[in-house]
Amino acid sequence: MSIVLEARGLKRDYTVRRGMFAPPATVHALAGVSFDLESGKTLAVVGESGSGKSTLARLLTMIETPTAGTLKINGVDLVHATKAQRKTLRSEVQIVFQNPYGSLNPRQTIGAALEEPLIINTTLSASERAEAVASMMARVGLRPEFKDRYPHMFSGGQRQRIAIARALMLRPKILVLDEPVSALDVSIRAQVLNLLAELQEEFGLAYLFISHDLSVVRHIADRVMVIYLGHAVETASRDALFSAPQHPYTRALLSATPVADPDAKKERIVLQGELPSPFDPPSGCPFHPRCSLAMDRCKTDAPQMLTKHGRDVACWAV
Repeated sequence: MSIVLEARGLKRDYTVRRGMFAPPATVHALAGVSFDLESGKTLAVVGESGSGKSTLARLLTMIETPTAGTLKINGVDLVHATKAQRKTLRSEVQIVFQNPYGSLNPRQTIGAALEEPLIINTTLSASERAEAVASMMARVGLRPEFKDRYPHMFSGGQRQRIAIARALMLRPKILVLDEPVSALDVSIRAQVLNLLAELQEEFGLAYLFISHDLSVVRHIADRVMVIYLGHAVETASRDALFSAPQHPYTRALLSATPVADPDAKKERIVLQGELPSPFDPPSGCPFHPRCSLAMDRCKTDAPQMLTKHGRDVACWAV
């Protein structure tokens, strides 16, 4: 498998006004995240709301630019890429949003929505575009007559299939999936996840799968990166992370995941306090105010991501 995306020390800060007389504040939404993404593989990104998952998605899809760090797609650094290079790379990375209805134009037929990326980015003729639309609709399980209908005429599962088809029209190499099944019923969720697995195998797609549902992550991911307050705290293979989590935050997340077996015994770890404000993050390890293993060093020294017990983990206590 080849590496299609490399991120090193990726940061994103926002300047926020706090009132007429108060000085602007800086929000550290992403505080230095590093990872690789391989073709045909899925990297899942998990963490609480406000941890920086959606900010990471916006950086990868070039909606926003990093404040610091490097982000390379097919070996091209986006920070120093020319306008022509960025335009080419935008077709290599596509995104599927959580709410399919919100990401579709209610005044545009499904056929027009799928054809639009081809009109903007290719020189295909009208007949070639129509053929490509019909082929992709069939591939995601949509009937041909659906192309003349509008988004409000479809169920949530069908809308998400439409969103996936639109993301694949330019045949990208990387697909960012931002909570793609969280708004769907459980039975429909399984169908969409199976479709994503089939498409990944067929097209050799690399997935960055953002989710808070660890049961879904366990089903689809090859590797998992856990983010807390903009920091990556643990990265491991799916099996290693779910069988023996090392970071205290990862353990707490997994302990909150429901288990179908009523006889299974598991430890329930309840985190104390709320997620700290990104306006004023804690010194040292960002997790130390809520960590049961915290020691004096954790309050002053930020742990580096090091390989321990077969995975990368940022924790002095491990």
